[in-house]
Amino acid sequence: MELVEWQDSYSVGNEKLDQQHQRLVGLINQLGEAMNTGAERETLMKILNSLAGYTKTHFGEEERLMRERSYPKLAEHHEEHVVLNRQLADFYRDFYMTSRPQTAEVMNFLKGWLYGHILQDDKQYAPFLAD
Repeated sequence: MELVEWQDSYSVGNEKLDQQHQRLVGLINQLGEAMNTGAERETLMKILNSLAGYTKTHFGEEERLMRERSYPKLAEHHEEHVVLNRQLADFYRDFYMTSRPQTAEVMNFLKGWLYGHILQDDKQYAPFLAD
């Protein structure tokens, strides 16, 4: 059973960005499944590594499109990306410096990213970046 199911209402109207957002939903569900099966530590390590690449690609693509289409809140949105990257870096560091996986905290972070950033902040740029 999925913890989060992608819904059309999550779409920002840009196929590439929607696919990247769906990848985040997939990572949430992978972590949820690992929590159910007890494979948290191994899965969390893979997810944190995957998120490192994901954020670089996704945030870069979002910001590139925002610049191209003169999105007026690009600076504010970029700052939100900086905060998300900082939080992710903290999780990554803590994971490798402690023996506790912090899975619940990472899950809450990922869900907050989905429901807070994508479904609220990213929706604001949808009219500017729609295909």
